[in-house]
Amino acid sequence: MLTEAANEMLTRVGPGTPMGNLMREYWIPACLSSELKADGEPMRLMLLGEQLIAFRDTDGKVGIMEHRCPHRCASLFFGRNEEGGLRCIYHGWKFDVEGNCVDMPNVPAAQDFKHRIKAKAYKVVERSGFVWTYMGKREQPPELPSIEIMMLPEEERMTRVHMRECNWFQSLEGDIDTSHFGFLHVGGVEMEDVSPSDMNRWAVADRAPDYKATETDWGTMYAAYRPADPGSVYYRFAHFMFPFITLTPNGYFEDQLACTLNVPMDDTHTMTYNLGWKKKTRPLETLKNGDWIPGLQPQVEYLPNTTDWFGRHRLGT
Repeated sequence: MLTEAANEMLTRVGPGTPMGNLMREYWIPACLSSELKADGEPMRLMLLGEQLIAFRDTDGKVGIMEHRCPHRCASLFFGRNEEGGLRCIYHGWKFDVEGNCVDMPNVPAAQDFKHRIKAKAYKVVERSGFVWTYMGKREQPPELPSIEIMMLPEEERMTRVHMRECNWFQSLEGDIDTSHFGFLHVGGVEMEDVSPSDMNRWAVADRAPDYKATETDWGTMYAAYRPADPGSVYYRFAHFMFPFITLTPNGYFEDQLACTLNVPMDDTHTMTYNLGWKKKTRPLETLKNGDWIPGLQPQVEYLPNTTDWFGRHRLGT
C-alpha cells in the first residue's frame, strides 16, 4: 500500500509538482483532432491542472495556449477565431497559434509594440487522430509514442473517449488490474454462462490468480496466471508505459492491437482514450447467450457536451 505522502506525489499533476513536471516531459494528447474546426469556436481545455484554450486557425493549424489574454487577462475562450488568429474580445489583440501577437488595433500605429507581446503557448503536432502538445521545458521535445495501434491507417483504428471523475492513476490502475475482472465484470457469471471456447472462462473458474511483474525501460509489465485446461496455464498480460499509457489484458496475442491513454486533466479528473483495431477477429466480451460482459459493451451513452472546463465526453447513466 502507498503511504499518503507517496500517493500525493503520484497523483498531483499541477505545475511545479514532481509528477506534473515528469508528465510535461512527454507529448500529451490534448484532444481529438476532430474536436477543432478551422475558424471554429475556441475550446476550453483543462490539462495537467492548467486552464488552456485550443483552436484551429484559417489554415488548419492548431494552437494551444493559456486561456487568459496577456493584456488584461480576459479569457480568450470568448475570442473571435478569424483570419489566421484568435482575437481577444476585450481590446482586439490578436494571437497566432504560436502565441505571437499579430495585431494590436486599440494602439496607434506609431506606438504599436505587438512584437514584444507573446501569449503562453505550447508546441503542437497532430497524429493518429489526436492533437498532441508538449508542455515541458526542453527546446527539442522527445519523440511521439510509436505504439502499433497508433501507427495503423485511420480507417482501421477506432477511438472511444470519456471523462472520468478520478485521478489519472486510479483510472490507469483499473485498466491493467486483472483481479477486479473476476468480481466487477463477471462476479455474477458462472462457468456454464461462458462459451467453452472463450478464455474468459478461466477468470470465472479461478478469481484469485498468481502474479509475476517485471520492470522495463518503458514502464512495467505483469502477468496474472492460473490453471486452465490440463497441462496448460491461462495468462493475462498487461503493460504500463510512461507516462500514462496502458495495454489492457483483454485479448488474444494475434489481434490484440489496442491501448488506453489516461490523460490527467487535473488532480481529480481524467480524460481516457481507448484505441482499438477495427479488424479484430476474435471478440471476447460476450457471454454464451450473446450478452455483453457487464461493463465491456462497446457502445456508451454520453451527456450533452457543455463549454465548461469539465463539460466534454461525460458518460451518461
